[in-house]
Amino acid sequence: MLVLDRKINEGFWIEGRIFVKVLSIGRRRIKLGIEAPKETTIVREELADQAPPRGRFAEQRPRREGRRE
Repeated sequence: MLVLDRKINEGFWIEGRIFVKVLSIGRRRIKLGIEAPKETTIVREELADQAPPRGRFAEQRPRREGRRE
């Protein structure tokens, strides 16, 4: 796992086509903005097991047994 340290309004690119930016930082959560191509599927972790697999990596998506801390 890659761990990055970013401040508000800083971001990073993933594979040169997905940009993730820190929009705000609160007491217990952060708000991220994600710019990605329309065909990119983005699913929050807590919904990953409920969402039907889509996209070219659908067969490869691991099922999570529980949260890792």
